[in-house]
Amino acid sequence: MDSFQLIIDPDKFRSTNSMWNELMLNDPWSVGYVSTLIELQDWKCKEEWENFYYKSGQKRRTLLGANVALLDDYTLIRNHKSDIYRLSWELKNINYQYGRTPSDLMIKAQDLYSHIKNNGFGLSVDECFECVRYRTICETWNGIILRERNTIETLQQIFPTLIISKTDGEIDHNFAVDYELYKSSNLMCGIQIKPKTYLSNTPYLQRAKYANARKYAEYKNTFGVPVFTIISSTKGEIYNSDILSQIRAML
Repeated sequence: MDSFQLIIDPDKFRSTNSMWNELMLNDPWSVGYVSTLIELQDWKCKEEWENFYYKSGQKRRTLLGANVALLDDYTLIRNHKSDIYRLSWELKNINYQYGRTPSDLMIKAQDLYSHIKNNGFGLSVDECFECVRYRTICETWNGIILRERNTIETLQQIFPTLIISKTDGEIDHNFAVDYELYKSSNLMCGIQIKPKTYLSNTPYLQRAKYANARKYAEYKNTFGVPVFTIISSTKGEIYNSDILSQIRAML
């Protein structure tokens, strides 16, 4: 399967990294549990996944009905989180379990643009839309369908006796754990799969690693087992083989 390619200047794209997270545009409240949505079907191509995500977004709007204006306020997660707690489980579940329309993503793009338009890179609103689209739809495809699945195939070949189970979107979001490894029925560890670029030490990635380390610690406190970060290519080649040794020692 083909990967999505970034169609804007990479430096422009990277210049929005920090603000993207600061505005919490990547929160499931804003875009849904994309890691769960992409696992719902076996896709023939990346275009089929993107089209599904948009159609799922339209279904969300239909299901919300008169509540759509309230739930469209994705800024609640960063400004009025307590308002979310007061909503019914049904409404919250719809907001998390469905995608977004292109118009929904454009609203987020305009929000992003308003905060980074003077950052020295001269981004347009259309380029900000591509930043939102690429992070939400394209990186999910490249990361989960290509890198994650190929990496899991590699791990399964190395550890044929282990059960490797995909986590749901809530576990992924709360603990930064993509998969859980079981020995028989016993949870052995969690893993998060990252690209080689995760090894660099830009300020943005340093903050991301710190946030993930906190989530790993919370996972260990909750479930009693560690989380390992696996660095791999889209073909499933694992770069940090020392992690494999640590997993092997737990068998």
